[in-house]
Amino acid sequence: MYCTTRLLRYVLCVISGVCALGGCLLIWYGAWLLDSLSDEQRVLGMDHGEELAAVLCILLGSVIVVGSLFGSLAVAKDSRTLLICYAVLLVFLLIVQFVMVSISYAASRDSLPASLRQGLDDLWDLQHEGNSTLNSYEEWLHCCGRNSAEDYLHLEKMPPPSCCLDRDCTLPTNLFMAGCEVKFKEYVTAKTANLHSLSWFLVFFEFAGSVTTCYLVDSIRNDRDRIRFYN
Repeated sequence: MYCTTRLLRYVLCVISGVCALGGCLLIWYGAWLLDSLSDEQRVLGMDHGEELAAVLCILLGSVIVVGSLFGSLAVAKDSRTLLICYAVLLVFLLIVQFVMVSISYAASRDSLPASLRQGLDDLWDLQHEGNSTLNSYEEWLHCCGRNSAEDYLHLEKMPPPSCCLDRDCTLPTNLFMAGCEVKFKEYVTAKTANLHSLSWFLVFFEFAGSVTTCYLVDSIRNDRDRIRFYN
């Protein structure tokens, strides 16, 4: 049983180290997400919660790193109470990350920001003149219309300068052909792909860590019961 306990301690220390590394990567991802926001997005208010998501990633990553250090301390002290607290913390972090991934995945698959939806609706409103909201997205994402630049032609409208590279529509090759709905979803998917992979990686090791911690607590209890019995 002593060898089993020692092995469990070693495995849990390795898992804690991996989780700490994952937490550092999550902090780096949050910092990268903040840095990737363009001045145009900030001015026009088109960050779509990316700034909040970045801050949450940094905070979550920091908690994971601190929690991993706490787990290593619990192993070093051989404390059942601290180990139980560590197991509960791992389960809590696992649930938080699962919720974050679910929300992020749903956002990248289906949802559009209210401002973009309004701009796309205004495009098809023949009574609506001008569309500064949609034009901002077109210029930012290099897109045109909802589905493609042909949307304007179907509505017997000329594509606005925002649909062209450098707002120069004198050359046909400068016209953006992709629709804004698709381009926005591609943008969100590209931004969240690394987060999904990293979160599932952490969820796996946090689950493994919580199970290993429970086994270690039971093993320590059995060792102590055996010592008391023989003494």
